[in-house]
Amino acid sequence: MSEEWDWESLTTLSVPSSQLRRHLERLLGRDAEERNRAGGLLYCEVANQGQLYSAAAPCVDIIAEHVESGGGLSADSVALLESILSARSPGLQLLVGGVLVDVAGYCRKRILDLLPEILREADGEDSELFREVCFLIPQLADSSEEVIKFLGLSISRFEGELRRVSSEALEEAEEVLREGHMP
Repeated sequence: MSEEWDWESLTTLSVPSSQLRRHLERLLGRDAEERNRAGGLLYCEVANQGQLYSAAAPCVDIIAEHVESGGGLSADSVALLESILSARSPGLQLLVGGVLVDVAGYCRKRILDLLPEILREADGEDSELFREVCFLIPQLADSSEEVIKFLGLSISRFEGELRRVSSEALEEAEEVLREGHMP
């Protein structure tokens, strides 16, 4: 899917598209320091200060393809997905494969498609990844029953910090179910 994007048409980039792709490779790599640095740089290109940018859609695609091919998730990649999901830019559209798509809707759908893998990887072994997943998934509660089940199981399964984070995320997820948005 990422090969369908016209990287040169991403009008909001402050770096050349080739650099954006290199930052994505670092975000998905093994070096924790590189992942963290790449996450910060990518944030500025996809969802800076709550404003969604067109580069979010191809970035979500690349992360999704990486995960779908067995590459796994890191806390940094989940944090980037969360910033994209919580950013806003009504009416932002982009051409993909010759079709005009709503960037926010496209990103949400791709992240929802990844949800089973995200929940599978958030097993509590990596507490930083687990925390980032708990920041991400409440926003998806109105589209997936799995979110509430996962958080309920996490509360019963974990203690201490992980239980607290799970409880807070469950409260937010229940708010999304009631109100249709995050508190």
